[in-house]
Amino acid sequence: MNLTDRLLKDTPNPSRVRLREWVNEAARLGDSKEFRVLDAGAGRAPFRKLFAKVDYETADFGKVDKKYGVIDHVCDLSAIPVHDESYDLVLCTQVLEHVPEPLGVLREFHRVLKPGGQAWLSAPLFYAEHEKPYDFHRYTQFAWQWMAEQAGFEIKEMEWLEGYYGTLAYQARFAVRYLPKKWRVWRVVMALLARTMTRAELKDKVKVGMPKNYRCILVKT
Repeated sequence: MNLTDRLLKDTPNPSRVRLREWVNEAARLGDSKEFRVLDAGAGRAPFRKLFAKVDYETADFGKVDKKYGVIDHVCDLSAIPVHDESYDLVLCTQVLEHVPEPLGVLREFHRVLKPGGQAWLSAPLFYAEHEKPYDFHRYTQFAWQWMAEQAGFEIKEMEWLEGYYGTLAYQARFAVRYLPKKWRVWRVVMALLARTMTRAELKDKVKVGMPKNYRCILVKT
């Protein structure tokens, strides 16, 4: 194990920590099997256990070269094969960057939600291309506002998922991974920065600069 690996060992991804904290809040909205949840773009379904008390289903198109969990609805998220007003909650985390037409997906979420139902969504503003070639968009707060209005939702919450320390931690880790070997000293500096910024982020979410991701709660009125 080299020095940078040792410096970053056991250093969590602060965005994942923040995301799981937030999804935990969503999981507390229902406490019986009458409460229906759709995890849209679920992938491995890492949040399945959080929704053990409710009726939890998954949807995903399943075409990315990665491992998937059990997917109940293998489909395009703009055409989910369920009846109107089927769910109390739609969860869609770190997925909307991967759909070519996100507005169509939000309109589909609106269709499958019951009146008063909520869509809990997160997606990046600042993140490298990934899951290629299925990577199409990054979202500003103004994009979220426009899409929510066009899809017929009311915005209950639009917030930074993590603060600027989390953004810096991500960029520093990126530098550790991709700077040339001749920049070894600076790679060590970046590893120290990533570790420090991760600790700072988990202590206090500071809203300066820019977030790495936005999170939104949309309500079907």
